[in-house]
Amino acid sequence: MRGALPLPARFFAFVVVGGFCLAVNTLALWLLTSVLGVHYLVSTVIAFFAITPLGFLLNKVVTFRTRREYAHIELPRYFSAMAASFAANIALMYLFVSLLGIWYIAASLAVAVLLVIVNFLTSDLWSFRAGP
Repeated sequence: MRGALPLPARFFAFVVVGGFCLAVNTLALWLLTSVLGVHYLVSTVIAFFAITPLGFLLNKVVTFRTRREYAHIELPRYFSAMAASFAANIALMYLFVSLLGIWYIAASLAVAVLLVIVNFLTSDLWSFRAGP
């Protein structure tokens, strides 16, 4: 990877980008659920799909610094990886909120913390490994 950061710096950048996306996601989740009255799982779906393209762009540019011409390979890989993360996200949200009674915002933050390592490894080892 051209201009690649060392592993600890990549992870730090991934966490910073993820933190920004998590803040936007949490705001969207709160607005949809608490202000507009949308069911928390529907809000989770909408927020997730709204933020995922932003996460791709920021991670491509800031975290992994891959070349533009690899985007056509990286984008479907990233969305495939995020589909798996999405499934885990929905399942964990249901578990935490509906079965365990945890407040939906706290549950969303806990899910993000639980998935950060898997999401980073998937992005680092597969999604953004299109080029030399």
